Amino acid sequence: MDALFYLKGEEMKVTNLAKLFLISLGLLGACKNQSNEPFELVWSYDYTKPAEALSLVALPPLILDGQHVLMAPDEQVSLLDADDGSLIWSFAYPSGQWIGNNEFLEEEGKLYLSEHKSNELYQISLNNGDVLWKKILEGKEFFEGQNDGIDGAYIYVIGRYNEVFRFTKTGELDKTYDILDFGIDDRARSIRILENQLIFSQFFRKEELSHDSGRILSIDKETEEILWEYRTDNGGFIFEPILLEEEIIYAGVTDGPGEFVALNANNGEVIWKTLDVIGQSYTLTDSMVLVNDGISLLALDKFTGKELWNTGLAFGGGDGGDNIGYQNGYVYHAHSGRLYILDVTNGEIVHTEERSPDGSPFQLLAVGDGKVFIQTFNALHAYTVWE
Repeated sequence: MDALFYLKGEEMKVTNLAKLFLISLGLLGACKNQSNEPFELVWSYDYTKPAEALSLVALPPLILDGQHVLMAPDEQVSLLDADDGSLIWSFAYPSGQWIGNNEFLEEEGKLYLSEHKSNELYQISLNNGDVLWKKILEGKEFFEGQNDGIDGAYIYVIGRYNEVFRFTKTGELDKTYDILDFGIDDRARSIRILENQLIFSQFFRKEELSHDSGRILSIDKETEEILWEYRTDNGGFIFEPILLEEEIIYAGVTDGPGEFVALNANNGEVIWKTLDVIGQSYTLTDSMVLVNDGISLLALDKFTGKELWNTGLAFGGGDGGDNIGYQNGYVYHAHSGRLYILDVTNGEIVHTEERSPDGSPFQLLAVGDGKVFIQTFNALHAYTVWE
């Protein structure tokens, strides 16, 4: 059976033979670690089902309360003990469909999952994995690559055809937003909520451009009045979710000439804009925006957008969507199957893991509470953080 991968924003079919070749990339150039400093493997958890390529490269693990880690690379959601990797519970869709969300949507001990094949919305107990309720979206369809949203009262789920569906926390469909009413023929790509605002990103193609364009739009979540919008011709907001922190939106386009922008989430005004940056993935620290542009890692000043450092990575052109983790002065990023650890102050590579313990490429990761959790094709591996 063919596998599917997202590579630099494009969907590709990869045959089993090619998949083996991709896995072998993680074995090429194997050598001793670049440093003798401790970076120890604590435990490994082998998947109980085959890894699903789309879940593997789109949905990173999530650390919960410092004691548990949530993951879904193998066609099911599993909660593990963060200390020893023991399985607490697993949940799989009755349809057998892979987990299609790009972000885990959780709140107050509950996990929300939207299944795009059967168009079902689930509320699951994070305590034991029990399904608390399941609702079917009759006559409509969910989008398969969701960056959905949540606030104190509602869950906001992106539809396949230019809609956003708002559900109550008891699973009732409360409201449907028709995105076409706001002037662009494209679905929402990423949702964030700020008080009365429903903020979402989009990409669209202009005929005179050779690349996608992007928009971030804010509407009143009750009246649907347009509150503000931001448009760019430097690329589209496609896969990576926009980030909202302290009433500031941080967003990078994933194609085109490139730009990264920080917006005042109250009125859409540009705080800063840095051109020629492709945001395949990105994360925030207290003072920086860390960006993976597909071939290098770079740091932007969080308050001015100034580039602070830019570190090229060997074997550029690996999976552009691999995410970035940060803790205690060090940056963690998997690229072309390898794991890189960088000093956040200057971008210097301080350590490289050339291969995972099971021999397959490192993929998405989560960092926190003294551990690094990294998905591969075969297992989730937990390491101590670099010190």
